[in-house]
Amino acid sequence: MKICYLADARSIHTQRWIQYFASRGHDVLLLSRQPLNNAISRDVQFHPLQFSRQFLRIPGRDLILNLATVKKVIHQFNPDIVHVHYVLGYGLLGALSGFHPLLVSAWGSDVLVAPKRSLLNKLMVKFALAKADTVLTTSSYLKSYLIREYNLPNSKVKALPWGVDLKVFSKGYQAEIQQLKKGLGIKNGTFVILSPRHLTEQYSIDGIVRAVPYVISKYPNVFLIILKGAAEDGRYESYIDRLIDELGIRENVKIIHTHLSAQEMAVMYNASEVFMSIPKSDQFSSSIQEGMSCGSIPIVGNLEVYGQYLSNGKNALFVDPQNPSDLADKILYCIKHPELKQNFYKINRKIIEDSEDWEKNMAKAAKLYKTLTRGGQSAR
Repeated sequence: MKICYLADARSIHTQRWIQYFASRGHDVLLLSRQPLNNAISRDVQFHPLQFSRQFLRIPGRDLILNLATVKKVIHQFNPDIVHVHYVLGYGLLGALSGFHPLLVSAWGSDVLVAPKRSLLNKLMVKFALAKADTVLTTSSYLKSYLIREYNLPNSKVKALPWGVDLKVFSKGYQAEIQQLKKGLGIKNGTFVILSPRHLTEQYSIDGIVRAVPYVISKYPNVFLIILKGAAEDGRYESYIDRLIDELGIRENVKIIHTHLSAQEMAVMYNASEVFMSIPKSDQFSSSIQEGMSCGSIPIVGNLEVYGQYLSNGKNALFVDPQNPSDLADKILYCIKHPELKQNFYKINRKIIEDSEDWEKNMAKAAKLYKTLTRGGQSAR
């Protein structure tokens, strides 16, 4: 099968999709505004698109130029299917390309947050969703949201979790953990908190940082690791950096700027006692699933979507993202009750094994591709 992707080449999620199908003998082409990681299989064809920060904001000159390129490259490649990841931006390009079958994956903020920022964003998202043959989400919550908010037929929207590579995201990595802690200057016995989401305002990183002084006042031996991820907002990162200094917690916080491999992420989760995910809106993200699979305690925002797998006090702790003292109280509760980690892990690992196995879910994705190329329905 010949598969064309329109997606962010830097994203680990994009890389996992294209590597999965390329490694199974499919002819894969990726079109992206971002450069392709050298670690990606040489079997993947890559074509760069124009890069501009305006790409996701206004359908201006760069979008027009990219559209001409997309149409030309897709015509030359002649794929069996085009799969777009992220509705705003890439989704619009895919919709305007006129190619079918077109599969569009909604990631979360592209349909939950961006359309609320401007009428233009909402119109572009609505257009992309309308032109797709099938819309893919990772949760039943987002499927229901899209059907309700964008008046999409149930048969057009399919909830298919991406899942976790259980061979990578599991307990272990003791030698790597010691090396990581040594490199970051973390002493043995330190309570490690991980912020695995992108360093952007969307994920309320400032709230996590503001919670640290509250925790330190009760338990000084704490260290927060913040992953920058694919964040491009230098202003917010500078703000967080200044905030760390203003709060006097520089020795207790480290921002990791490099992009991490799947195994490096697994080491991060294993090195942490808790991980925090408190975005303004979300799907049930892979980041949370990975942390659950590795045994780190989930401390998450009180979002409806998280109720798909998590229950407050049973296998996670829910917090008010706007209340740093609440975040601090939950962290301190974990410190005082070390048995939570193993208790939560037993529940969470089984959830991931039963419902979020990457290999099983990608087999379902392959089946969906075949169904779409035959012109069949993707009704769930």
